[in-house]
Amino acid sequence: DITKTISYLHSNYTQAINDGKPLVVRIDQKQEDRSKAQNRLYWLQLHFVEKQTGQDADSLHEIVKGKFVTKILMRDREGFAEMVEAIRHLKAIGSKDYESIAAGVYKLISTTILDTKQFTDYLKLIEAYMLSELGIMVPVPDDLKYLIQ
Repeated sequence: DITKTISYLHSNYTQAINDGKPLVVRIDQKQEDRSKAQNRLYWLQLHFVEKQTGQDADSLHEIVKGKFVTKILMRDREGFAEMVEAIRHLKAIGSKDYESIAAGVYKLISTTILDTKQFTDYLKLIEAYMLSELGIMVPVPDDLKYLIQ
């Protein structure tokens, strides 16, 4: 890691001198909970897709949240899969309460309840989805690559 860091600093320092811009370097400890860095990467990618497709980043957030957070919670949170199955059963039998119950549960589902491992899984699912469904390879800046490894 030190060799990579020194190499990165050397190449970017040289570029900064050539551009006449100061180089700012911050070294910090890796955070273990859902971090600001994960959130920054997430929204950077959604805004990138927004620029490519014209679809609003907030609506993209709702789409990928609906597709993937539920799957992660069904996998990791005790009782969540059973609740989702119960809601699906309400839909299958044509229950008049289905829509209000499903909407209420959906409001409670948030990316903020994911831990760092779950959010890493979420970022990987989004990256694969954007490539396979939209043909867009989302960027992962060098300083944030550790988030999806």
